Amino acid sequence: MIADQTAGAHPAVQRLFADAIAEFEDGTTPEARCARDADKLDCLLRALEYRAGGVPAVQGKIDRCRTALTTAAARQIADAALRLSPTDWQYTEA
Repeated sequence: MIADQTAGAHPAVQRLFADAIAEFEDGTTPEARCARDADKLDCLLRALEYRAGGVPAVQGKIDRCRTALTTAAARQIADAALRLSPTDWQYTEA
C-alpha cells in the first residue's frame, strides 16, 4: 500500500516512508513500540467512549487493545482510563 501512496515521490522519500512503516510494524525500537501503543490506546479510548454511549459489543476490542500494550506507560494510561468514565477528565482539576 505504501508503494502506491508514494509512487510519485522521490525514491529517497519512498525509502524513508517504507523504512518508517517497517520499523513501526516490526516494533523493534522504543519509538516504534511507543507509536504502536499510542495507536492501541487511541482505539481503546474510542471503544470506551462507545461503551459509555451504550454499545456493549466493544468490550472485546477494549480487552484486546489493553492486552496488546507493551510499555508500562501505556498500560498505566489504559488502566486509568478503564477506572474512569470517558468524560471524567472534564471535571477533574489538573
